[in-house]
Amino acid sequence: MRVVLRNNAIFVQGSANTLEESWMEEFFDHHIQNTLFLDNGVLVLNNENSSDQKEDFLENLSERYTKMNELTGTFYSRSLKRCKSAAIRIEVPYKKSENVDVKLYAYGPDRVKLTFLTPNTWVMRYLKQQLSSLLLTTTASDLYIDVTTSQAKARLEKTLNRREVLHFMINYHYDDAFMSKLYGNYRGWGHGNDAIDKMIRYHAIFEIPMGSSPVDLKKRYRTLAKRYHPDRVQSKNPKTINKYTEKFQLLQEAYGALQAVS
Repeated sequence: MRVVLRNNAIFVQGSANTLEESWMEEFFDHHIQNTLFLDNGVLVLNNENSSDQKEDFLENLSERYTKMNELTGTFYSRSLKRCKSAAIRIEVPYKKSENVDVKLYAYGPDRVKLTFLTPNTWVMRYLKQQLSSLLLTTTASDLYIDVTTSQAKARLEKTLNRREVLHFMINYHYDDAFMSKLYGNYRGWGHGNDAIDKMIRYHAIFEIPMGSSPVDLKKRYRTLAKRYHPDRVQSKNPKTINKYTEKFQLLQEAYGALQAVS
């Protein structure tokens, strides 16, 4: 483990098992709403209402760091405690992504259940945090969420569009009638996982919720197509031109697919 104080933040570079230690998990469970989940770690923002838990965490961190490095603990303990208002970023080393399978079932247009086919406490924490405003109830393996409003559905879609968290690859599996039950107007289109994944990704590209009207889709397409047309950057370097070209082609692909089911 390596601990560095930098830019008013505490950086912890740990081992693959760092986040699994009980004192770490207890700290994150208490600060879940202040935690940002990264691809290779977590960032915990300061919460003035949890100063006692933060101080306990820093005490544990100092104790383990000094013990591992055979250092005198008093100096590091005092130094860390002076930074108790700082954000904490914990990074874990790169490792091959582990698959986490989650099944989604729509009861209708207002309610969805997410079931963990692969138990994973960290992905569960991530989904609980992202969907906290929608949660109705939870069990050890299930999350039940209320998606009555279009804003709630948009929140779910945004969450589903992100697949990698803390070196875990989340694979979503959908009930055959997921789209038709939840949105109605997609009846008969794309029952397979790949098709639904594409639908969610295409809407994310346009930053509009699923179920948006053809008029809204067309308006958004025109705005983004104008912004990313390769002709706008012909005088730029090849890397920029390629970036705009790829984005423009992706917009065309997404627009064509969404037009077909609007």
